[in-house]
Amino acid sequence: MADLTKKFQIIMNDIESNISDEKELNYINKKIAEISMLYMDVIDEMTDILKTKIDKIEEKVGKIEKSVTGIENDMYEDGFDFEIICPYCNAEFIADVESKSNIKCPECQNTIELDWNGGEEINPCSGHCSSCSSKCGGSFFEEFGDDINLIDNETDDDDDF
Repeated sequence: MADLTKKFQIIMNDIESNISDEKELNYINKKIAEISMLYMDVIDEMTDILKTKIDKIEEKVGKIEKSVTGIENDMYEDGFDFEIICPYCNAEFIADVESKSNIKCPECQNTIELDWNGGEEINPCSGHCSSCSSKCGGSFFEEFGDDINLIDNETDDDDDF
């Protein structure tokens, strides 16, 4: 701003040194002051508009930061809170069950086994052993008998695939 003031003063001194008539000099100084005030008014208006826009942007950035912080907290919090319904008394409660295999119901005090496989029963049998009693290693014919009518693949004209 000091540089602007110096340049303005240099221009005013140049005008004073080149205009000898006092009446003309006062007129020119007055008009230059009017022009300067017009520019200052425009600059003030632009500053106000920009300040308003900056305030709105800062408000939006604050909301975004708050949302991101909430998302980060949700993503990186240490515990795992789950809503659990007790199969014994139907009580609903929320518990931190991080790496637990069972939990005690706060209502009926029964121990609830937590199934981390989503209810899917994992069968360790590969289907090709004779060590279990599920007959999974036996043939289909042994289990259902020979009375099943089979279609001979050689005479079957339909393409199954």
